[in-house]
Amino acid sequence: MNTSFHTPSIDTLRVRDDCWDDHPLIVTSAVLPTAPIGWVLGLVLKWGRRQQAGGAFWAEPRTGKSSCIRAIRQAIATTYPGAGVLVYEAKTDLVCAEGSLIQDMLHAMEFEGKTSRRLPDLREQLCRALFALGAKRRHVFLILDEAQCLHAIQLGWIKYYINFLVNRHYRVTVVMFGQHELIGMRNQIMMKGRSDLNSRFMEHFFQFEAILCGDDVADFLIACDEQSEYPSGSGLSYTHFLWPRAFEAGMRLSDQLLGLCGGFGMSLHGKLTGEGIAMEYIARTLAELAELTRDRDSAGFVPGYEDWGTAVKMSGYFDRPPIQRRSDADEFGNTGLRRDAL
Repeated sequence: MNTSFHTPSIDTLRVRDDCWDDHPLIVTSAVLPTAPIGWVLGLVLKWGRRQQAGGAFWAEPRTGKSSCIRAIRQAIATTYPGAGVLVYEAKTDLVCAEGSLIQDMLHAMEFEGKTSRRLPDLREQLCRALFALGAKRRHVFLILDEAQCLHAIQLGWIKYYINFLVNRHYRVTVVMFGQHELIGMRNQIMMKGRSDLNSRFMEHFFQFEAILCGDDVADFLIACDEQSEYPSGSGLSYTHFLWPRAFEAGMRLSDQLLGLCGGFGMSLHGKLTGEGIAMEYIARTLAELAELTRDRDSAGFVPGYEDWGTAVKMSGYFDRPPIQRRSDADEFGNTGLRRDAL
């Protein structure tokens, strides 16, 4: 990382509340690699090479699905430039209506035209909008978030929109994210004999896991030190901006793995009865640590165990419902496979 951005200039930026407050670690919006996210990216990018492909991931709340979706969008832009990406967050509908689904999907695409009141015309509008979205590369990635809220009939409608594109020689990659209820939804689809929907949306079905201390977190901390930049064009890594004097004296977050894991009450192997850490709490802990030690930056500063413990406590981690890494077999003998089971 370029360190030519001298400390006085960094100090000027750090004292500006707007610059500090917008730091990706402070606002907990950093998209940096963790082992679970890296594993998902590998699958999604591989699926993108096929004419029709995709899969589904279920996860417990606050596991980091939103961070993963942001990472997927960035990876698609790099690996498949020009491909269209639609992220649609499903909602619970007491009464399923195709017109409502289409309107929501058009809204997610920021469609600005006037929408028709006739369902056939409205359906045509969505199909044409999807066609235009991916026209540059003839490829559309459809990411369905909160997919457990969808019903089989809605998946059937979405399948029609996908077929519209496929019949016009488009590649379509579908990625579903949902909570634990997605397992039950998949079972219901199979019980109803809708193998077409299962093969289209959930043939590949995995658990998106919570983070374990150790390798899961190590890559994230290394990226904060070496593979990130803030502000844009400054040459400063995330760690360098937050603790410039300590950084220039050799302090690295990647050397703090033991302190971070200790704050969460975990060993470096990350296990307390198999429990994982939601990405939300990793992000919040780093934000709290930065705020807690903002005025203590110096050439000799290194976060202590007490600092990490306080930051973890302030993140709300100890008040959360526990997250378990698990792989539940359904009545068909299928499992939401974990990456360590592959």
